[in-house]
Amino acid sequence: MIDETLRSLAGAGTQLIRTLPLLGGLFGGPARLDLNGRVVFITGAARGLGAEIARQSHARGACVAVVGRRLDPLQELADELGERAAAFQADVTDFAALQRAARDTVQRFGGIDVVVANAGVAPPSDTVASIEPAEFERTIDIDLLGQWRTIRATLPEVTERQGHILVIGSIYAFFNGVLNASYAASKAGVEQLIRAVRVELAPHGATAGVAYLGFIDTDLAADVFAQGHVDDVRKALPGFITHPMPVTEAAAAVIKGIERRSPRVTAPAWVSPMLTFRGITTTLMDELALHHPGVARAISRVETGHDD
Repeated sequence: MIDETLRSLAGAGTQLIRTLPLLGGLFGGPARLDLNGRVVFITGAARGLGAEIARQSHARGACVAVVGRRLDPLQELADELGERAAAFQADVTDFAALQRAARDTVQRFGGIDVVVANAGVAPPSDTVASIEPAEFERTIDIDLLGQWRTIRATLPEVTERQGHILVIGSIYAFFNGVLNASYAASKAGVEQLIRAVRVELAPHGATAGVAYLGFIDTDLAADVFAQGHVDDVRKALPGFITHPMPVTEAAAAVIKGIERRSPRVTAPAWVSPMLTFRGITTTLMDELALHHPGVARAISRVETGHDD
């Protein structure tokens, strides 16, 4: 028993070193996952990051199943990509629909090697006191439980083919979620979900990871940032944190993480050190949020309904 524990600790130490930017390459890692000829199942694929992940996966030779609530934009993307792409309609709040999409993907392409659980929504930028309970719970249902349903619906295929699951998370897994508590809670929950899934998949030769992504330059982000109280909070943070990265850059980081079977994917570059030293990062972020006048002003704007 002691020998087993020591071997496990040694293995854990090696795995930890593999996650470090400079030393990781010296210790190897799991076999790379070449996307050429693989089948990639992507939720929330109609636009933005999901659509770009589909494009970049397809460019590497993968067969791509694009999945989402509205079939028309998905079909447009599949037509754009061509022969190795197919569109499937499924809402991540509907487990049976996700199971059908998975079965249809298997029927079309023969299996599922990679799952990218990308579907998600941004909640209204409210405090816990001001948000409508239904909106709070909707965010949890889509951004956390939707990811769980996606994983569960595709897990048999990924396990059988020793594939990889990547869930799109966020820096909000460890950043303070002021005015976005439901979103931050969802992303923290996703992180814990994937930690468990990764261990549970290991005996089967399959892998899993989570992407900690910063702000991405999409229409959704622009709409959120346009709100006055959100801009107050944004200005309380260093500019490099809130500057949105191109969607192509975010998708490229995701693809690279899949190919490496990485347990953690980070983008842009500043996210990795913050994640590594998250104990310090979370404390600093909390203190900044507590004492910055702009954050207090944003909270007041929301709770009094004066977003001038």
